[in-house]
Amino acid sequence: MALVRFVSPFTKITNTKEVHVNANNIRELCKKLINIYGLDMKILLDEKDELSQKIIVLVNRRNAHTLQGADTTIENESEILIMPFLCGG
Repeated sequence: MALVRFVSPFTKITNTKEVHVNANNIRELCKKLINIYGLDMKILLDEKDELSQKIIVLVNRRNAHTLQGADTTIENESEILIMPFLCGG
């Protein structure tokens, strides 16, 4: 199972900093997290079931958006970090 870590505001939604989830790719992982934690997690995917541009998902410290997006493969020993997209100057 992959280790999924959260930062705020996702820690407030999930009431945890980390959870283990069994999933083959980021899309499947996001759908499972939405089912477990409810509609507040719906921000993970956009209306086309693609990885939302409003968040950053790191898979083993690499941005899933620069890999294969929602189709990025997850291995059992993968570490995933989910955080909001931050911008500013």
